[in-house]
Amino acid sequence: MLKERYYSTVEYVDRYGKTNKEMHIYCEVGKKPTVGDFIEAFQKAGLDVELKDFIDLTFKPKHPPSTSVISVRVLRTVKDHSFKPFAC
Repeated sequence: MLKERYYSTVEYVDRYGKTNKEMHIYCEVGKKPTVGDFIEAFQKAGLDVELKDFIDLTFKPKHPPSTSVISVRVLRTVKDHSFKPFAC
């Protein structure tokens, strides 16, 4: 299966404040990233989160006491047109 890359700007809210970070999201060629693709990317980054608000794409940790992260929100996602799809 071929995968292509998207860039997502993600807002992290933790006990220390807010920060914006860029993440890479990989999904099948010809499809847009799904909630599952975002959760998979967050898991690779070490976050165990679940979707709490579908409209705003806000995720919250499954076990809040075990992490400093309060919430993660996807601000925008754009396709990387310079990326060459690869096989998984």
